[in-house]
Amino acid sequence: MKTFFKLLTAALQAYVEYVRLQRDRHLDALEDRLDGLASIGDPHSKLLMERVAKRIKRERERIIRSANSDAD
Repeated sequence: MKTFFKLLTAALQAYVEYVRLQRDRHLDALEDRLDGLASIGDPHSKLLMERVAKRIKRERERIIRSANSDAD
């Protein structure tokens, strides 16, 4: 039974790392989109840049809140 819990713990830790990797890739994709829009520079792109920047800010705030949600 002890071995089972070690395996379960390792699997859960791997899953947590996988979720973190997906989150980081999502943020990287948003930042890449922001860079692409910045290179265009027309008014429509500037509006989209503001929206993407707000999404990035919300994602980062959500990450910080979720990391601190365990703290009492």
